[in-house]
Amino acid sequence: MNNFFPIIISIISIFFFNVGSYAADNSSNNSITLKLPPKSLAQWYKPENKRQVWLHTMFRLRREMLAMQDYSADKQDKELQKWSQKFIKDYQSISDMVPQWQEYLKLEHLKTLETAVNKQQYTSIAPILKKLGKTCMNCHDDYKTITTLLYRTADFSLQKVQLKSHSYDYDEVMEHLSSTVNRINIAIKDGYFSKAQQIIPSLENQLSGLSENCSECHKKDTIPVERIMEASKQLLPELAEKLELKDKKQAGRKLGEFAVKVCARCHAVHKLTSDLKQELQ
Repeated sequence: MNNFFPIIISIISIFFFNVGSYAADNSSNNSITLKLPPKSLAQWYKPENKRQVWLHTMFRLRREMLAMQDYSADKQDKELQKWSQKFIKDYQSISDMVPQWQEYLKLEHLKTLETAVNKQQYTSIAPILKKLGKTCMNCHDDYKTITTLLYRTADFSLQKVQLKSHSYDYDEVMEHLSSTVNRINIAIKDGYFSKAQQIIPSLENQLSGLSENCSECHKKDTIPVERIMEASKQLLPELAEKLELKDKKQAGRKLGEFAVKVCARCHAVHKLTSDLKQELQ
């Protein structure tokens, strides 16, 4: 449980605490207005593009700026020339990819940088990079968090989950899981321990079907799915033991632990961001 709440808090803070930097608060109706990125940006992200072109361009720009900063400090002209040319190319490509963001670019600083590099004016490089960095942050302040939500969070709306012989929408599967867990909870509270035990296999089957679907996206990093399924395999037998003993208090606690370590862990990562994404589309 101690690992779970920081995850929730971090996700909420990423969205809501950053909102202030690009959202206008309307105090009359307690609403906010968010700046959505231009639709032309979508073509540089998956699934419209085979690669995360925009994302990797941003990574390159950060790396190129750091290389220029270090090589100018060390007065290593050959390396400085190489990295400055890479940076100029990538910086200029922003307006080609998303013309609507050309206003954020300061091409005059780019010219000044090029001149300083060619003339080996090493002490001038860092101040120029700082000015160029501010142009990046201006765009980031307006769009970075929203862009992350739109293009780098999971979209479950088109996904299907196979349970036994039937294919369900993701929302349907979540509803089934919620109902199953709550039926166990109700049975525990009312003292129907045998009934609660009988429901556990259904919950195990639903989780197994869901985990197979999760593995489609977690092909390279299976640890999150494995961790959740291992928690389930440990906690459900422990829950069955408490039910066998007809220990209402301990059974309730064990079911609560299951809800936090299995259900809530996934919700903390995916549900909040997925719901926000749907609201923004």
